[in-house]
Amino acid sequence: MKKKELKINPVPQNSKFYSIYAHILLLWPFTPFIFAAIYLSFIGDESRSKIFEEFMKEKVLLISVMIAFLISVLNMFRELFNYLIVEEVCSVDKKTFFYQKFRRAFGMRKLMTNFEIPLSDISEVKEANKSSFFYYFFSPIAHRNSVELITTDGKKYQIMNSVLFGSRNSLKPNSKVTDERTTKIYNEVKNMISK
Repeated sequence: MKKKELKINPVPQNSKFYSIYAHILLLWPFTPFIFAAIYLSFIGDESRSKIFEEFMKEKVLLISVMIAFLISVLNMFRELFNYLIVEEVCSVDKKTFFYQKFRRAFGMRKLMTNFEIPLSDISEVKEANKSSFFYYFFSPIAHRNSVELITTDGKKYQIMNSVLFGSRNSLKPNSKVTDERTTKIYNEVKNMISK
C-alpha cells in the first residue's frame, strides 16, 4: 500500500513575511511594558512619583487590570504556540493512520502530539464543529479544527487546523475562506482513510 500524506501549516511556508509576523506576535504582549519603561525613563522624578502615587490609590483597579492582562496574555500564547506556529502531518501507511503535530518556533521543530490509530479502529470521520462567535470575539488568534476522528472505543480526536494566517478573512474561524479550506482538508483526510 502506497503511503498517503497530508501536511498543513497555518503560516504559509513560502512567505517569510507571515513567518516573521507570527513570531512578532509572540513579543506583542510585552510591548506595554516596553513603552511604559521608555516613558518612565524620560519623565522627571517628580512626575514619576506622582504617577506611582495615583496607581497606589487605585490598587483594586490596578490589580484587576493586571489579572485581566495576564489572563489574556496566557490565552494568546496558548493560541499562538498550539495552533498558529505549528505544522500538522497526517498519513496512512500499512492500514494505520498516523498523526503528528509539531511546534515550529524560532527555528526549532518540536513534536507536540503523536498518535497512531489502526484504520479498523476508526468508526467515524466527520467535519469538526465551527467555533462560536464568542470564541473568536475573546480570542484574537482563533483556530478551527477540520476533522474529528471517532474511534470504536469512543475517543475523539480533533485534528488539522484550517485557519490560514494570511488575510483577515482567512484568520476568522467562521469565514468563507476558512469554510472552504476546512472542507478541502476534511475531504482529503476522509479520502485518505476510506481508501
